Amino acid sequence: MKIHSLLLFFSCFFAFANAQEKDLSDLRASFRYHIAETKEEIKVDGILDESTWDKANIGTDFWQKIPYFAEGADPKTEVMLAYDEQFLYVGARCFQNADITIMSMKRDEYWNNDGIAIILDPLNTKTNSMMFGTSAVGVQWDATMSPNSGVSEDWSNKWYVETQVNDDGWTAEFAIPFKILRYDQNFKEWGMNFVRNLQYCNEFHNWTAVPEGFWPPNPAFAGSLVWDTPPAKQSGNYNLIPYVSTGLRKARDEDAQWDKELGIDAKWAMTSSLNLDLTVNPDFSNVEVDELVTNLTRFNIFLPERRTFFLESADVFANFGTGEVKPFFSRKIGLNEDLEAVPIVYGARLTGNVSSDVRIGVMNVHSASVEGSFAQNQSALAMKKQFGRSYIQGMFLNRQAFEQAEIISKDYSRNLSLEGLYQTDDGQWQLWTQGHGSLKPDYSSDNLVLNGGFKFRNANWTFVSDFTNFQENYYADMGFNARVGNYDAERDTVIRVPYKATYAYAEYQVRPREGYVQNHRVGWENILYNNEDWSRNELSSRLFYNLTSRHTSEFNLSMHYRDVDLLFPFSFTDNTPLPAENYRFLGAQFRMSTDRRRALSLEGLFRFGGFFNGQLTRYRFGMNYRVQPWGNFSLAFERNDLSFPGEYGESQILALLSKLEIGFTKNLLWTNLFQYVDQSDFLGINSRLQWRFSPMSDIFLVYIDNYQYEEIIPTGTGFRSENRALVLKVNYWY
Repeated sequence: MKIHSLLLFFSCFFAFANAQEKDLSDLRASFRYHIAETKEEIKVDGILDESTWDKANIGTDFWQKIPYFAEGADPKTEVMLAYDEQFLYVGARCFQNADITIMSMKRDEYWNNDGIAIILDPLNTKTNSMMFGTSAVGVQWDATMSPNSGVSEDWSNKWYVETQVNDDGWTAEFAIPFKILRYDQNFKEWGMNFVRNLQYCNEFHNWTAVPEGFWPPNPAFAGSLVWDTPPAKQSGNYNLIPYVSTGLRKARDEDAQWDKELGIDAKWAMTSSLNLDLTVNPDFSNVEVDELVTNLTRFNIFLPERRTFFLESADVFANFGTGEVKPFFSRKIGLNEDLEAVPIVYGARLTGNVSSDVRIGVMNVHSASVEGSFAQNQSALAMKKQFGRSYIQGMFLNRQAFEQAEIISKDYSRNLSLEGLYQTDDGQWQLWTQGHGSLKPDYSSDNLVLNGGFKFRNANWTFVSDFTNFQENYYADMGFNARVGNYDAERDTVIRVPYKATYAYAEYQVRPREGYVQNHRVGWENILYNNEDWSRNELSSRLFYNLTSRHTSEFNLSMHYRDVDLLFPFSFTDNTPLPAENYRFLGAQFRMSTDRRRALSLEGLFRFGGFFNGQLTRYRFGMNYRVQPWGNFSLAFERNDLSFPGEYGESQILALLSKLEIGFTKNLLWTNLFQYVDQSDFLGINSRLQWRFSPMSDIFLVYIDNYQYEEIIPTGTGFRSENRALVLKVNYWY
């Protein structure tokens, strides 16, 4: 009955979305750039001395987007476009009398530098886009944007850009291969926009009039790139990316040993809008290390995906679910039941558009068996149908355990998701609904998650309301459920508890036209968790005020109230667990940061107030010293003082994080991370030297040294080496 009701609801939703579909024609009609083919060879050097640029149309008269919406952005920006059989060329003149500001030489660090970027929506989805940008000193940025994930800077590809700084500003020259774009050769118009960053005045400018209250790269408000002849379908579009790595590794209580690894990644554009990714024996030794955080909640947290294979078009799978319920979370792939890394044997992904309004994703990954864990085959199939800015999407997931080549029939997990979102053409109203189901051995009932909500946003107001019903037997072996697992400290076990969550958020924002303040924001956030019988489990409410200045400094003040019916004993110290009873407590928090454009910038946080039946005081201090453009040196310290009455004890939780980043050139970067988190008894050092000797081809030299704090007999307590490694890795993009 539940499934039939869900299908009936989505059928009605489908009809409503289709009936409401409109064409976002206003900006497309007002902002049109006509591009022409060039027969001249373009040398990508940032100088713009080819005759092609003299003949090209000029896009100018940008609009100010931030700090407030206004016509006639100053200083002036001019953009020109051209193309040949292989490349889309972009030329830009960025006029500026003030000094250039560069905060990082690291690739994909875009928003804090002076820069310019092009936003492309070749399939006219008005929701998904690809972005290519550069800082004023030629450091690349490429990213994707999707409705739920927003801007994702994890995607990278092979293209070319150079810049030149001159007396009246700076210029840039791009060459973007058609091979890396996903487009339909029958489309004569693409969605297009530009966003320019100006750090000296803390402004962002758009080519089109992106309404106030919306992020500058939003593809819904793009103009039109009009082709004289649409670019032809590309042939022979494939990339091979082999790698070799070697290194000396030493784990605890084991002898040091040399490791040697060979593997390969491949990319093949089966059509101009459909891409196949393959990986065999992938190696992630060059991936940036996770930054650990202090966790003062009663539930587990997961850190974001950083592995390259899972990043391109990741939103096809990752956009399902809510913040607390994610049926697919790629970070779970390559982990065993104890959340320890296991080798991945191979992976294959097919993602892209099969038509202008239908997008698909197919993935299969096989991880190897290790001692205590079976091999796992994990598959995903997703499809999304677009209706203007609205969509319906579905996904099927399957995890199957193997022993050698034999299927283990009773060790599997399957998930089905169906979602719909209706969004008005101006982007102000959103209405969504979601249904997720799971199937595991012995769990065939009470296995659903149902969610629905709405959002309204304009230049001043934001309202969000959302409801989730999480049933006890919903499992997501390839996903992440943040709240369902409740730890019982007395029995040292995790107990699954279903819940119903009601979320509400309201915010009012003011953007003064002049003066010191860029914006004021005041708001209220409330989330109520009920048990399955609708009895209250937890209420969390927050009032806040936020001020951002035109100089990028920020001030925030918030008040917090929580009412918790603790279901099971839980301890935040090493003493007696808190009993399962009702707790009500208040707290306040003050946070501020100084002008991040200055050589020395500071941030601080102070929180105090009740915490269950005790008190919590939190201090956080951070500083960053920047030597433009090549160096960043940062240090962050956090201390949490927990104090409970009597036998429940007290505790101090410390965390220290230090970063050193040196860009010798834009292609030679040295990054170092030191972190100490005593909550997890961890101390770690990660040092990585990266030389990009050719576009997207790198040599990495990585040193890792991790320690664990524990009882060491007979010497007492102290840090003991957990693992250390020195790894050399080379990959080449062919």
